[in-house]
Amino acid sequence: MGKYFEKMFFWEEFLCLYSKDKLNFIGNSSSEKRSDNTEQINKLNEQCKCIYYFFHYDYEEDSFECNNEKYDLKSQTFVFLRVLDKNIPVILNITSMNLRLMGTLLFNIKKIGFKEVYCLYTEPLRYCKNINENEKEEFVDRFDLYKKFRGIDPIPGFLRANDDKLEEKWIAFLGFDGKRVEQINDRYKFADIVPIITLPSYKPGWQNYALQENIDIIKTIERKPEYIVANSFLSAYDYLEKLKNAYPR
Repeated sequence: MGKYFEKMFFWEEFLCLYSKDKLNFIGNSSSEKRSDNTEQINKLNEQCKCIYYFFHYDYEEDSFECNNEKYDLKSQTFVFLRVLDKNIPVILNITSMNLRLMGTLLFNIKKIGFKEVYCLYTEPLRYCKNINENEKEEFVDRFDLYKKFRGIDPIPGFLRANDDKLEEKWIAFLGFDGKRVEQINDRYKFADIVPIITLPSYKPGWQNYALQENIDIIKTIERKPEYIVANSFLSAYDYLEKLKNAYPR
């Protein structure tokens, strides 16, 4: 699985480094402006021939729509991807992509065995919230990224809710959404939680927000967080591999 995490670029890096004759581009339909990337996609298409697949995910039905066809996420994602030529590189734009959709796509991409897989991501300039006061728009930095919870469901192909492995360690990578972490733990009551914080953070000071948002769960488990570097996405994978080797089943 490691090779699928070795090739992850921000748009600017990718456009400078990459050129192929053909590409399968998979993105998601989102109202968030940074996930559109129309300008970048046009630049990409100037360099190589792209076949585009844009997914609109429906959480209520647990399905996605592509090219006016609807597919069940659990049973038909593999069917959809299987018709693609696995010798043609796949680009997966994960910006603003629903995690359930992204996890299912990655699971089936690995299962099929595409030879080249690239992930693209557009980082927001700010995490902010629009506050309307006196009919004026005012933006302030806010790190409570959640408005409401949709519930907790396992990603198809991964751990099931009734799996006995839930009684083992939970490696929790802490971010700005501490309430979500608390909700997951309230439901499953993990016996052993390992809190992880990245340091140095991607932007200076972000680790302080992560600590602040998750202070309740840290106090509950009475365990100091462990730290891994944030400027390498492989650091998380390497840490999980280290734990896997230290606690084989």
